[in-house]
Amino acid sequence: MAGEIPEIPGRLVPADVAYNLRRLVGEITGTNRTTFPGAQPVSFTASESISQLLAHNYLVCEKSDGVRVLVLMLATDKGPQTFFITRKNEYFFAPNLAFPTPGDSSRFHHNTLIDAELVIDVMPDGSRVRKLLAFDALVVFGANCMQRDLEKRLGFLRDHIVGPFRAARRHDSPEAARLVPVVAEVKLFERSYGVQKVYDQIIPRLYHKSDGLIFTAVKAPYMPGTCNTIVKWKPAGENSIDFKIRVTRNSSNAPELQLHQWLGGDNYELFGIMAVRPDDWATHFADLARLDGRIAETIYDPEYSPPAVWRFLRFRDDKPHGNHASVIQRIIASIGDTMDLDELVNVMVQVRDNWKCRNPGS
Repeated sequence: MAGEIPEIPGRLVPADVAYNLRRLVGEITGTNRTTFPGAQPVSFTASESISQLLAHNYLVCEKSDGVRVLVLMLATDKGPQTFFITRKNEYFFAPNLAFPTPGDSSRFHHNTLIDAELVIDVMPDGSRVRKLLAFDALVVFGANCMQRDLEKRLGFLRDHIVGPFRAARRHDSPEAARLVPVVAEVKLFERSYGVQKVYDQIIPRLYHKSDGLIFTAVKAPYMPGTCNTIVKWKPAGENSIDFKIRVTRNSSNAPELQLHQWLGGDNYELFGIMAVRPDDWATHFADLARLDGRIAETIYDPEYSPPAVWRFLRFRDDKPHGNHASVIQRIIASIGDTMDLDELVNVMVQVRDNWKCRNPGS
């Protein structure tokens, strides 16, 4: 079961405002581009990823099943302003959301940019809480920290951004608290060999869906775009690919869902056919007119409706494109070159020993 996809809080800004904000983000990150500046992990493959985990220090955290966002914080003449940036590179202005600086709740962050995930926590009483899980810092009060070590970036995130925000919220009245659109936390990280701890102690305490692990190299800089030093691992059978759907008709004039892979720009090419059972049409695909061109997340399931092997999981309207063809090749390679959790945990013994050799006394 996939996690609940939260709505982006706030309102979409006009095109001219978004353009200026994109230029600002390009300036403060040093990319000098207006494209989405977030880092994108690569899929785990045993033949490549294990050697990296053995040779270098990584941290690991659970992989939340939510919506990826960057958060831009500005201090303006009109007061603090906070924007959520989606993978579509859309900017949403979030009223009633401001991040104070450490030690002075009347002063607010300016030219600060962090990386995070929006999730929905389903609490034991059935209530739903929209949570912002922060996991990296790119720019803090105008100071670019993308070249700093991950542990230093996480320290900035905890001590300068999320910590002061949480402290300020403790003084909110019940009425004011209801207006704040998110609860903010920093993701819990362990050293790479703490995989078992993540699964035994962290994931069971979550109130949202988690579908794997993220390993991030400690000494590597934050790199926009595909980043080989951030690796996502998913359990066997949960690797997914996002495709663009095209609705066609087969030789019997029955509807058929083509899966197209992204080639960059506005270019796509046919990859295959969606694995669909008769009941799926009423459950997921009843409105054919709204299907064409949507992004669908699919999982590998060769037994579901052969000969097609990619089964529908959910729509990803939060994404501008399906996965790039190069990413799809990596995911397919990961399916054939992966480890289950027990195998991964067993390897962590050597990962820990190597870490201790590199860092005596740690």
